[in-house]
Amino acid sequence: MEKVVWDLKSQLEKFDATEKVFDCMVAEFLLCDGRYIPQEDKALIDYKVASLEELAQKQKERLEELPKLKKLYYDIELPLVLILGQMEKNGIMLDTQCLGKVGLELDKAISEIEDKIKKEIGVDINLNSSIQIGNFLAEKVSVPLSKTKTGRYATNEQEISQFAKDFPIVADLLIYRELSKLRSTYVASLIDKVDGQGRVHTSYNQVAVSTGRLSSANPNLQNIPVTSEFGQKIKSCFVASPGHVLLSFDYSQQELRILAHLTGEERLIEAFIHAQDVHKTTATQLFHVSYEDVTKDQRSVAKTINFGIIYGMSSFGMSQGLTIPVDEAQAFIDTFYATYPKIRSFYDHYLKQGQIDGYVETLLGRRRTVFAYPGQKFIDNSMRRVLMNYPIQGTAADLMKKAMVDIDREILQKNKDVKLLLQIHDDLVFEVSHDPKIYSPLMQQIKDLMCGVYKLSVPIEVDVKMGKNWGEMGKVSS
Repeated sequence: MEKVVWDLKSQLEKFDATEKVFDCMVAEFLLCDGRYIPQEDKALIDYKVASLEELAQKQKERLEELPKLKKLYYDIELPLVLILGQMEKNGIMLDTQCLGKVGLELDKAISEIEDKIKKEIGVDINLNSSIQIGNFLAEKVSVPLSKTKTGRYATNEQEISQFAKDFPIVADLLIYRELSKLRSTYVASLIDKVDGQGRVHTSYNQVAVSTGRLSSANPNLQNIPVTSEFGQKIKSCFVASPGHVLLSFDYSQQELRILAHLTGEERLIEAFIHAQDVHKTTATQLFHVSYEDVTKDQRSVAKTINFGIIYGMSSFGMSQGLTIPVDEAQAFIDTFYATYPKIRSFYDHYLKQGQIDGYVETLLGRRRTVFAYPGQKFIDNSMRRVLMNYPIQGTAADLMKKAMVDIDREILQKNKDVKLLLQIHDDLVFEVSHDPKIYSPLMQQIKDLMCGVYKLSVPIEVDVKMGKNWGEMGKVSS
């Protein structure tokens, strides 16, 4: 007999793994078209039912009307509940002594940058006070900050980072904030979260992000900055258990590959089929140079534009990201669409159809409403940016979840010595025995399952890394 619950993961200990359970919360996450899901009592009211059993019956009827969502629920989202529960139970080993040393290094770096800033300022102000910092930057240094609705100067990272190049004090302040955040978020709090076996257990939420991406909390291990020196040092404090090694499997340029598949853009497809550097390919058109002559800076600009298009970035946003005039950024965007005309055609049709249907969807059928309010007939600019990213990031999230379910079925359930520890968006981290006879065939198995998760018009590639700690993993050649 099938049992019905609201939020299965929070009560997994009550059920046997073989029991059939229907999770109303996860079902509602798919059925609410990207809106915030209601609490259990509100869901009962919305569906005009008195019990979870009645709610489940109504949800099943709706899923029957939407075959793609039904398949997404039963084949991916429901099995994933058990997988995430096991991952949370597994946790990952934390070397607290290593983290303590990183904490001391951070304290020193924070103190040094704090002293530097205060010498530059020349007056005693609280660096953690947004009001004092805003007043000083705007009135004493003439940084052209905008104001919030309350009349105060805006000092959030997005606002002030655009002035870092012209005002060294701003660049130093951003460094101070990043170091302070790392100290409080990942050093001061992590040691308190270690269990008796020396492991830290993050919590995963599969119903928080409309694109279907997982979020991580308490602690959030998805937000450790990968390009930061101290971010890497903190990651290096997460280690494999004695006699084991960590294996990382990271989808390579997965969102751009999905973009190529969805749009059918031949030039992009050809670049992936022939294993070319897609950012260099774009740079050849932006700067009118040969593939071999693309410079590092030109590739960097092309990379920003490639991903900027995926995320619906405007010419203004791109001008800020590249620190170039708006008209120059717009020229780059125009050249991009001229180079890849099917991408513009795809988005034009996709947004027009979304306006007609009232929703858009991913490759596997996950839906998102396009109107924030009842009665809306047109997609506004802020929603347009969100929607441009949705089919790409949403499809990437769906395929990653499917890969996790496939790996669980084919490997984890058959081999209890292999543990899936982390999912960092496009990356899975496992802990396995440090025995080549064990990990070598496993590496190929996992990679094959991830690459074969869905038949795209371009090859799916996965980068494999191995190491004793999470921050220092070496690439493994296939």
